[in-house]
Amino acid sequence: MREIPDAIYYECPKCNDITLHEVLKGKMGKSSLEATLRCEDCQNTFNTVVKLPKIIKTKVVVSDGPVSESTITELEEGDKITIDDEFFIEDGRRLRVCAIELENGRRVKKALAENVRTLWAKQFGILSIKVTVNNNRVSYSRRIEAEPDDEFTVGQMISLSDMDCYVHAIKTRERLISRGDAEAREIVRIYGKLRQRSIPILDIEEDDVEDI
Repeated sequence: MREIPDAIYYECPKCNDITLHEVLKGKMGKSSLEATLRCEDCQNTFNTVVKLPKIIKTKVVVSDGPVSESTITELEEGDKITIDDEFFIEDGRRLRVCAIELENGRRVKKALAENVRTLWAKQFGILSIKVTVNNNRVSYSRRIEAEPDDEFTVGQMISLSDMDCYVHAIKTRERLISRGDAEAREIVRIYGKLRQRSIPILDIEEDDVEDI
């Protein structure tokens, strides 16, 4: 059974905009979440049903020097997996994707989660933190590298590969932080608000997802 998320981007009926919401309580269904949400912008609280992407259990082969072992990770349908992506497995180890194999046995550099049969990965020391950047009704998923003891503070500006954003909230392993700071080793995801740049924002096109 998948865990109830601590926060999601959702359309606030009072703000009439897509904003970050804290999940106060919820009941997880097969493909939906019955939840009580609180908007982080206006503090409006309401009940709603949120449609969730399907969870896909995917085989992972972990290499540590000459030793390899198999485990399982959970991916969300629609996730774009790319060589060098980093992720956590259940025992807390952080891994880097080295190879991606599709259901037909083909090796690719990137693919949608639902097309992946096996991921090959290695343990990785430098942390790669997920960053969700919101710009009105559009959200972008990015990553930022950090040392385990680096600190991130709500309100600070961070520079990503193709955009800058202000930290709006921080999800740690324990809670959602809307003020204060947290060390990188404790952070699961950073939520940010877009700060406009003069260069275009890059996104992977669906037609390119399975290109070698």
